[in-house]
Amino acid sequence: MLIFVPTFGFNNITTNGVALGPAAVPSWILVCIFYFLPLTAIIAELASVNKNKRGGIYSWIAYSLGHRWAFFGTWSYFISNLFYLQFVFARIPVMASWALFGENRFTDANVSLLPYYSILLCLMLTWIASRGVKTFSKLSNLGGKLTFAVTGGFIVFAFIAYFRGTPSATEFSVESMMPDFSTSYFATFSWLLLAVAGAEVAGTYIDKIENPLRNFPRGVIMATMLVGAAYILGSLAVSLVASPEVLSEAGLKDAIFVVHKLLAESLGINGELVVRLLALIFLLTSMAAYVVWIESPLRAMFSEVPEGTFPEVLTRKDAEGGMTHALWIQAGVVIILIAIPLIGLESIDSFFRLITDLTALSLVIPYMILAAAYLVFRMNNDPGPFTMMRSNRLAKSVATGTLIISIAAFFGAGIDYYVDAETGWEAAKAIMMTYGGPIVLIALGYGLTHFNNPSSS
Repeated sequence: MLIFVPTFGFNNITTNGVALGPAAVPSWILVCIFYFLPLTAIIAELASVNKNKRGGIYSWIAYSLGHRWAFFGTWSYFISNLFYLQFVFARIPVMASWALFGENRFTDANVSLLPYYSILLCLMLTWIASRGVKTFSKLSNLGGKLTFAVTGGFIVFAFIAYFRGTPSATEFSVESMMPDFSTSYFATFSWLLLAVAGAEVAGTYIDKIENPLRNFPRGVIMATMLVGAAYILGSLAVSLVASPEVLSEAGLKDAIFVVHKLLAESLGINGELVVRLLALIFLLTSMAAYVVWIESPLRAMFSEVPEGTFPEVLTRKDAEGGMTHALWIQAGVVIILIAIPLIGLESIDSFFRLITDLTALSLVIPYMILAAAYLVFRMNNDPGPFTMMRSNRLAKSVATGTLIISIAAFFGAGIDYYVDAETGWEAAKAIMMTYGGPIVLIALGYGLTHFNNPSSS
C-alpha cells in the first residue's frame, strides 16, 4: 500500500483519457510492459544489494556510479517533487469543492484563489509528515484500501452497466485506439511515465521492513501488478462510460468526477451524491499519498549523502530518522513556487498542464541515471541477492531500453510548446519555460554542494 498509494491515481486515467482518448488503453499497456515492469525490476534488484541502507534511490545509484551521479539523480528527483507538490496542492482544493458543492467552484475567473488554499495545505500536510513515518504509514494504508475499493468498484460497475445493455460511449476500433505518434502524443507519453512513478518511494523505508530481502522485492512486484492492471482496466472502463468528446469538454481537472457521475446515473443512482462521496474519498486518499511524497524524497536526498555535502540543517535527523528541518525548508520552497502563479493565472487548465509537463521532464532525469547505474551494476557485478533477470544480456538490454525511453520522455515533455510556437522568440520562451526551470534548479543544487564544501566532487 505504501507503494500503491503514491503511485496509482485515478486522475492519471482520466487525464490521459482527455489527452489520448481510446488510444490511452494500448499506451498504458506499452508503458507497463516496456517501462514500468523493467523499472520495477531495476529498483528491486538494486534495493536487494542495499538492504541495510535507507537512502533509497541515492544509495542505489551511488553503489555503482558513485556519489556525484547519486547526487544528480536524487537532486533532480527532489526538484521534480517540488513541481509535483505544487501541482497536487492545487488539486486538493478542487477535490474539496466537488465534495462540498458537487461541482468545481474554481473557474478561470477565480483561479487565483488556488495558490492561497495550496499554501495552507502545504503547511498542514508538512506538519503531518513531521510527525513520523508511523503516523502517515497508517494514513497510507487506509488510503490504499479506499483507493483500491473505489477504483475496483468503478471498473466492475462500468462493465456491469455495459453487459446490462448500456452502450459503450466510445467506439472501439483499430483506428480509434491506434496512437497517432504526433508531437502531442509524445508529450502526453511523458505523462504516462510520470503516472507509474512511485515504486521507488518505499526504498527509503527499507530499513523498517521485516525481512527486507524477501518482502521488499515481493511488495514492489505486487504493487506493480496492481498499478498496471488498475490503469489498463480503468482506462477501458472510462472509455465505456464517457466519450472522448465528453472527457475533452470536462478538462484535466474535472474529468475524474464527470465519469463517476455519468456511471452512477447510468445505473439509476443519484450522480451528484455519488460524486460528493467519491470526492471526499479522493480528498482523504490524496492527502495520504501526498504526505508520503512530502517525506520520502527528502530521505532519499539527504539521509545517505556524505557529511558536508549540504548544510547540516538539511541533513539533521530526529530520533526516528525523520528529516524535520528539511521538511519545513522544503515547505518554504514549495510555498514560493505556489505563489509565483499569482503574478498571472490566465487559465486553470493551462496551469495544470504546464506543471504536469515540468514534473514529468524533471522526474525522468533520475530514472535515466538509475537505469545507467543498473547497467553498470550488471556489467561489473554478479546479480544481487534478488534477481528478476538472471541473464546479463537481458538485464543490459532492459536497462538500455529504459534509458532510451527516459531520454525520449525528457525531450517529449516540452516538445508541444516548441512546435506550437509561431515565432523564434516564442519558441525560445517555450524552451526556457519548460526546460529552463528544472535545469536551473538542478544547477543551483550542485552549486550549493560546492558552496558548502568546495572540495566535494
